[in-house]
Amino acid sequence: MIIDVVGAGSLGLLFGGKLQASGERVRFWTRTSVQADQLKRDGIRITEKDAEIHIRPYEIQAYPISQLANHWNKTPGDWMLLTVKQTHINDFIEQAATLTLEIRQPFKIACSQNGLGHLEKLQAALPNALLCSAITTEGAKRTKGEVDRAGYGKTLLGLSKSLAKMNVGIIDEQQIFTLARVVQQAGFDCTVSNEIDKLIYRKLLINAVINPLTAIWRIPNGELLHMKERVSIMHQLYDEAMTVYGAMNVQLEGDLWDQIQGVCRDTASNTSSMLADVLHKRITEVESINGSIIKMAKEFNLKVPTHEMLFHLIQGMQSEGVS
Repeated sequence: MIIDVVGAGSLGLLFGGKLQASGERVRFWTRTSVQADQLKRDGIRITEKDAEIHIRPYEIQAYPISQLANHWNKTPGDWMLLTVKQTHINDFIEQAATLTLEIRQPFKIACSQNGLGHLEKLQAALPNALLCSAITTEGAKRTKGEVDRAGYGKTLLGLSKSLAKMNVGIIDEQQIFTLARVVQQAGFDCTVSNEIDKLIYRKLLINAVINPLTAIWRIPNGELLHMKERVSIMHQLYDEAMTVYGAMNVQLEGDLWDQIQGVCRDTASNTSSMLADVLHKRITEVESINGSIIKMAKEFNLKVPTHEMLFHLIQGMQSEGVS
């Protein structure tokens, strides 16, 4: 199987590296040629609790995303793992649109983005693609080509019901089960879920409560629980989002507030992706995370003032011209 990993961040390198180590043919697609050259120069080293994987430089296939059509039109892949952030979805769509129609029709994409909106955007641009959502609790930290598998979690694949109706006649769910088996063989706990939408909303809620506050206060996830003032604002964000979910009839299992605190404890030393973007002066995903909560609230004439405040604060922290 040929698997194309779009994005060379921590999760992209973790999944791509282990898939290649398990015998799959993997191609990495980076935002710039400099990043691709660095991978081919340094290789990939993955450190796990009981093993170390080293993909040597000469074994790496890495290209800038601008060369996607050149390679895909000659040798199409079987699955594409889209691990870029929401902020770079448009760059991927621009390149995917240059593929020939015959190549785009069997396009199979597993999407792991935070927030909402990316599936609809991809569906509009690539109407014949099979779009699969990928939710993972794997933890990884990257330093150049070295990846530390910091946390062992679960990966769930599934079809969003909102898109499934649009894909009638071209969806072959067995292909998703095949991808899940391949990911399992690479050393991940991966299964297929028929309730992926609930998991997407759960992930959105967790990110909307944790990420902006860590970015504002510039603290790792676990420190959110160290002061009652921080916990109080977390709960405000939680209550506002749950009111919106109630209006939408989004029903999630278990005590979500306890789950959010559990994520803070389980990822206590982690730097959230939004904090990392702020520290590196990059555009954040606040629009697709808290912005999604705000958008849904407006549809039901609901007020989410804490989300709106943090949304504008994070947007105001982004320097002009950042990428």
